[in-house]
Amino acid sequence: MKPLGNLDLSAAESFSEPLTDRLRRYATGIIFWLRPKRLPEMPFLLGETLWRLAVPGPKIPGPTSIWKRPAGYGGPVHDASVDGILAGMKAGFYQMSHFGPFKWWAPPQRAVMLLKDVHVPRRFRRTMKQSPFSVTMDQAFAEVTLACAAPRRTLHVTWLHPVMRKKMQDLHEAGHAHSVEVWDGEGNLVGGLFGVSLGPVFSALSMFHTANDSSKLAILSLYQHLESWGVTAVDHQTLGGWVEQLGARLMPHEDYRALLELPAPPAGAIPGPWMVEFSTVQTADWQPAGAAEITHAA
Repeated sequence: MKPLGNLDLSAAESFSEPLTDRLRRYATGIIFWLRPKRLPEMPFLLGETLWRLAVPGPKIPGPTSIWKRPAGYGGPVHDASVDGILAGMKAGFYQMSHFGPFKWWAPPQRAVMLLKDVHVPRRFRRTMKQSPFSVTMDQAFAEVTLACAAPRRTLHVTWLHPVMRKKMQDLHEAGHAHSVEVWDGEGNLVGGLFGVSLGPVFSALSMFHTANDSSKLAILSLYQHLESWGVTAVDHQTLGGWVEQLGARLMPHEDYRALLELPAPPAGAIPGPWMVEFSTVQTADWQPAGAAEITHAA
């Protein structure tokens, strides 16, 4: 199978960032925070970050680490190792930083899909059955993260800069981060997503598509596999149109933390590569097993 045509595979594999690119990223990151919507939060973000760099808080963030402004800010990351990142995510946080130190975030409301509640529109079931796409897992992780980081607007600001993509790659190689890839009939990578397995919850961090419906198929294939493995929910961080149509909803941070504390199903407890078990046609016919069965599997 072939990667996305405009991807620089050397960038996907090396994770290097030339000085000019780094300076451009810092400049666009500053512009992002100086926009009228975010400017009032900038002094708080800067002050709290400097304070926690000088007087570090807990190595692993918790409820007491969350600041009120910006809403959900958990301070800089003090342990960016694989174990440190994983522990922070299992505590209900995710990393996102356009520039400066890595930062933890835990917003008051989290977009979560309970897999027992997935509802697939009939029209899209027909679309999947007629689709030329095929799905794989963990076959092109670096290429997927690079595609997710690709520019999508004039002011390109992404948290998936090379240093962060390297951290995600480390998680992948340790068996905790996974990708779903969608390929067209000619073997071109046209869509996908990636995220981190947290036991009873999968945290979907980013997705991309260059062909209509490819990322939608990636999401549904992920849901089907996770539900069959006994996973309870998928964390999407923010509520997007498609996942909301499928049944995702906003959930208070405390309720999301409670999901993370559920027992881990066997598939979520053992790190390692994932393999596809269902075809596109099988995904088109999939119906969630139901709340009782998922609770029992977890």
